Amino acid sequence: MSVFSPAARVTDPDGREWEIYAYRIQLPPRGEPDPGTSGDIETGRGIVPNPFDGIFWLLGRFLIMLQRLFYDLPRAALAARHSDEWTIEAVTEVPHKTTYTWKTTGEYRGHVVAQVEAGLAYGEIPRPRHATFVGVEG
Repeated sequence: MSVFSPAARVTDPDGREWEIYAYRIQLPPRGEPDPGTSGDIETGRGIVPNPFDGIFWLLGRFLIMLQRLFYDLPRAALAARHSDEWTIEAVTEVPHKTTYTWKTTGEYRGHVVAQVEAGLAYGEIPRPRHATFVGVEG
């Protein structure tokens, strides 16, 4: 099992394919960058879009990626070393993205993944033992 591959895959009775992920590292949530005020230029003939808007947007995205890679990821990895908390996520993309999330300990990680896989295969929202349901997104 790779860090970036799912721990399990399952298809529910409706034909939706689910991927189940198990991980310890919790990156802090980051919102989208504030676009701020528009850089449009007002002229005598109307409003002209600022030609540098796209460059500034790309630069902002690049800086956020660097912050995630060199600040957030090392801090989250260090915090995960001292914690036994695992996050289990079941994700489907069709017909719209839906994510179910649970928290558990390393001792029960494999059991929770198996119970989530079985629950999804039966077409229900899994309620695994030894795990806390965090919520549904989507």
